[in-house]
Amino acid sequence: MWRQKGQDMIEYALMLALVVGIGGFIYTQGYGDNISAVFNNAGNLLEEANKTQEEAKKEADRNADRSYAYHLGELLKNAVTNGSIKLGDGSSVYLLVQNEPNSKYHNLHMNGAKTGDKVWIKNANGNLVDYGNAGFNTMLDTVGGNYQDAAVKQDGVYWYGVQIKKDGDGYTLSYMDSNTNSYINGNTGFDINQANEPYKTENWKP
Repeated sequence: MWRQKGQDMIEYALMLALVVGIGGFIYTQGYGDNISAVFNNAGNLLEEANKTQEEAKKEADRNADRSYAYHLGELLKNAVTNGSIKLGDGSSVYLLVQNEPNSKYHNLHMNGAKTGDKVWIKNANGNLVDYGNAGFNTMLDTVGGNYQDAAVKQDGVYWYGVQIKKDGDGYTLSYMDSNTNSYINGNTGFDINQANEPYKTENWKP
């Protein structure tokens, strides 16, 4: 047993000497800078890989949010087409997703808004009523979307959504988001004027 342990110690010592010898040879032959360069390049490649992964995640999150915004745009167009929402010229409505739950709407991440005085929503009885009396929760229910999957994926984005505005004989859809935290009343509302410039607009006629 002692001879076996002694033999193992000698083998470890010889291996260590070999490693030290190779390291010394590399250093004395001027290869040290090359080895450092290899390790530096490897570090840079790992850093670039991490950046690429971060950028890919950001792009995926942005695409997910915008895909859901386009879904909301289709819901709004359907609601206008079937008469669930009626707009006077210059007035508009919004369907919005926020990054905080809304206690005024089933704690889902949904909200809504309007601009102008001529906005009517069809209520549960099938009657068109003024938005001021109906509220955004009635509008969301009337539009009829399944909002369980509504969420904000992007970091630094507080809410996003779609606006549909009556312009003469047609309508303009604007897709927008906001990087400004303007929540009020326990995340049940925010300042719609804090939106960024629309990232997409389109004209539409029912």
